[in-house]
Amino acid sequence: MSGGHTLSVLLQNELVTLNRAFGMLRRRNLSIKSIAVGPNASPGLARLTIMMQTDQATADRTAKQLDKVVGVREVAAFPSREGVTRELALVKVRPGDARYAELLDVALLYKAAIVDESPEAVILEVSGPEAFVLSFLRALERFDVLDVARSGAVALERAPATAQLTLTSETV
Repeated sequence: MSGGHTLSVLLQNELVTLNRAFGMLRRRNLSIKSIAVGPNASPGLARLTIMMQTDQATADRTAKQLDKVVGVREVAAFPSREGVTRELALVKVRPGDARYAELLDVALLYKAAIVDESPEAVILEVSGPEAFVLSFLRALERFDVLDVARSGAVALERAPATAQLTLTSETV
């Protein structure tokens, strides 16, 4: 059975390395749901996040193939449920004067930020899991949505749950 898998790839932040990685993915004709790339905390490195609908064996095989690409430093493949995934959306809305308060209520409910405001439109920013972002977009359908930009999912694997905190009378 196929499910959601995430590949988190640490690679050189150079166009040629990205081109090689994307070329390898393109040639495999994989069922890719989302791709996002951005700079990493380490200078000169980028994080490529690939969300796939596939089985574990295909995800592992793809990770091994990506690891062979020149310029790739590290590849991690894990089921999407074992990671923390977030997506960003910017939404341009024309609320109208009569519905502005209602728009603010929706923004407050979803903890969305107003990042730009003019007499003609408001741009809202929201981030969270994909289902949360989709729910926010559905909540805005009653307004005049002018444009939507979504980032694609970024993810990191959760830390192992092996270390457990134990409280004793001495630590309290």
